Amino acid sequence: MRYFPMFVDTEDREILVCGGGVHALEKLERLQSFGARMRVIAEEISPEVERFPGVSVEKRCFQERDLDSWPVFVVAAQDREENERIVGICRKRHVPVNAVDMQDLCDFIFPALITSESLCVGISTGGVSPAVGVELKRRIGEQIPDRVDEILMWMGELRESLRERVTEKERLRQILRRAAGEALAAGRPLCQEETAQILESLRPWP
Repeated sequence: MRYFPMFVDTEDREILVCGGGVHALEKLERLQSFGARMRVIAEEISPEVERFPGVSVEKRCFQERDLDSWPVFVVAAQDREENERIVGICRKRHVPVNAVDMQDLCDFIFPALITSESLCVGISTGGVSPAVGVELKRRIGEQIPDRVDEILMWMGELRESLRERVTEKERLRQILRRAAGEALAAGRPLCQEETAQILESLRPWP
C-alpha cells in the first residue's frame, strides 16, 4: 500500500496518545518538536512518559468523550483488542488514527523523518520495510548540507526580492531552481556576486 505524503500543521493543536509504554514514548519523542499539545491517556503509564515535558497525562481508559476536543489525530499504542476498540471509535468520529505496529488498523503511518529547523523530509516504504526507510534516511541525510536552514531562509528572501522584478512565472522558476541548485552544491547561501551572475546568465527577463 502507498500512503499519500501529507504534511499537517500541528502547532498548538491536540494530539492524543492512547498508551503509556515504550511505543507511546517513541511517538512523543518524534512529535515533540512540532509544537502540538500532547495528551496521554492510559491505565498504565511509565515513569518516562509521566515525566515527558509538556505532556498532559491521565491514568484511565480511553473513552469516546476524549474526542470531543477534536484532536488532529490519535496514536493508539496498546494491545490489539484495545486498539481495535479505539480505532472503531475514532473512525466513527472521523478522527485519523495510527495503531502502532498494526498497519491494518492505521489510517496513516509515521514516516522516517529528516528534520532541521525549517526542513522536514518524510520517507515511507508503505510499511513493507522500515529497515529500508531507515537506510534511505541515512543516505539522503548525508546529502543535505549542514547549513540547509540558512539556504532555505536565503531562498525565501531571494524569491520575495525577485517577484516584482521578474513578472514571468516560468523565468522566475528557472532563476530560483538555478539558485537553489548552486546553493545546495556549495552548501551555503550564495553571495551577491554569485546571485548576480545567475540573473545575468538567464536574461532577458522582463
